[in-house]
Amino acid sequence: DYVSCAAVLVPYADYLVCNVSSPNTPGLRDLQGRQALTDLLKRVREVMGVKAPPLVVKISPDVTDNDLDDIVTVCRDLAVGGIIVGNTTVSRPQSLRSPQRGEAGGLSGAPLMELSTEVLRRTARRVERQFPLIGCGGIASGADAYAKIRAGASLVQLYTAMVFQGPPVIRRIKDELAALLERDRFASVMDAVGADLR
Repeated sequence: DYVSCAAVLVPYADYLVCNVSSPNTPGLRDLQGRQALTDLLKRVREVMGVKAPPLVVKISPDVTDNDLDDIVTVCRDLAVGGIIVGNTTVSRPQSLRSPQRGEAGGLSGAPLMELSTEVLRRTARRVERQFPLIGCGGIASGADAYAKIRAGASLVQLYTAMVFQGPPVIRRIKDELAALLERDRFASVMDAVGADLR
């Protein structure tokens, strides 16, 4: 499926993502293992061609340190375009109050923010700015985006906040982020990338 989709979409994409982290597809997270991930990325790369856009890997926020070691090694060896940290989580924080908190499947939104940011930080320490990291998971404000950037993200993604707050959330996040950068005397987002790791 990955190979077939990549072959069709590569002419239209600014970048392609190999999502090996959705907990809602049985067995998908097994593709985060060293050999499986290596084989998958090589096969996708083959069909992408020479002038292909960057290939990015989306990982789970539930990975262990050993998983991260393997993922980062594979991504470094194959010179991927970046890593997205991370997808939804199967963990259930104690702070959840909803009667549905025990349902199966991936949890997104605010409860994911702390976990995904910590995994981003752990990934950034391993990557050492050799390729970009994209922070994802729980971003609903400029402060959330700023936390991801300070933890090592060069870019951020959001989805759940868009669902609940609509497109205007983008302008608010950008304005809040700009104010935080100015407060801390960063000339640009890139100056703040990984600030908490230094």
